[in-house]
Amino acid sequence: MHFLKVSTLGFLLLFGASKSSFSQEINFYGARNESLARATVALTDSWSLFYNPAGLLFHQTKLVAGFQSKYASLGINDGAFGITFPIKETALGFGASYFGDQLLNKSKITGAIAHKIGKTRLGIKTAYEQISVKEIGSKGIFTVDIGGQISLNEQINIGMAITNINQAKFDTLSLISSNTSIQVGVNYHPHEQLTLLAQVEKNIEYPAILRIALEYTISKLVLIRTGVLPSPVAAFAGVGLQSSNFNLDLVGSYQQSIGWSGGLSIDVPLFTTNEK
Repeated sequence: MHFLKVSTLGFLLLFGASKSSFSQEINFYGARNESLARATVALTDSWSLFYNPAGLLFHQTKLVAGFQSKYASLGINDGAFGITFPIKETALGFGASYFGDQLLNKSKITGAIAHKIGKTRLGIKTAYEQISVKEIGSKGIFTVDIGGQISLNEQINIGMAITNINQAKFDTLSLISSNTSIQVGVNYHPHEQLTLLAQVEKNIEYPAILRIALEYTISKLVLIRTGVLPSPVAAFAGVGLQSSNFNLDLVGSYQQSIGWSGGLSIDVPLFTTNEK
């Protein structure tokens, strides 16, 4: 089991560094994001701090935190937390994430800023990313991502993000460096209870992949979500519980070649402005 765990950690860091080469990335950025198969580049959500800074909230301060048990039989865990807050027409966010164990792990500290002009949002994110291998040492790099979103009307939102535009590499660990990639997605709201999502991602070194998902509001308190990746095959499902004091999201997912994962996250609103 020890050898299997170490081997799997190495596999995830090697292939999970590329968003287009591995369907369940190593970092967990909220159960809503995960249950929607990460087809979320066009969503407005505090968790977008980690995947598209343009999606930061402009009317609410929020604390977010999440934890995932990845591939339950191996006992691999990862998690993240952050805070986002608005300042007039600008939104800021700061957060951190961690994956792995004492043998092999990846940690990241993130800062993001977004600004809106009419129906357009623009954002930039920088992160310090470190990989540590026991008895070998640690390597760290700075990465820069940019993103944008635009609302065509009340039903259609389009989002785009480019990750690691500075093409940072881990020197001698270059094989597990994050490659530059682009994600383009759309959210369609045919009516107020249903959101349909689709997203295409292209890594500079791998073929494009498609993510599709939906979110349905059963009541003011309960939402259900599901998403899939046709290739490589992966399936996601989750439920959201909403209240005025916090949102609790749960997710379960299955990756064809590795197995099951489960996670949860919580969003706590601290302050709401009148701006929307």
